[in-house]
Amino acid sequence: MTHTQKLENEKFFKKIMTLLKEGGHYVWPDGKETYIIKNGKLISKKSAITKIKNITTKNFHKYLVVK
Repeated sequence: MTHTQKLENEKFFKKIMTLLKEGGHYVWPDGKETYIIKNGKLISKKSAITKIKNITTKNFHKYLVVK
């Protein structure tokens, strides 16, 4: 995956976080994972967070939290 593609993925997830607001849930259908927005971060189990880390830059990882 190119750096540009990773940046586009970050934009997508930031938009999701903005639209859903605090306590919102996002389900990633292809990844079969569920995330919760809390304190401006995506929270989920380790495998779900790893999937997002694989398609975003390290700068975005500060928004990802393993529960």
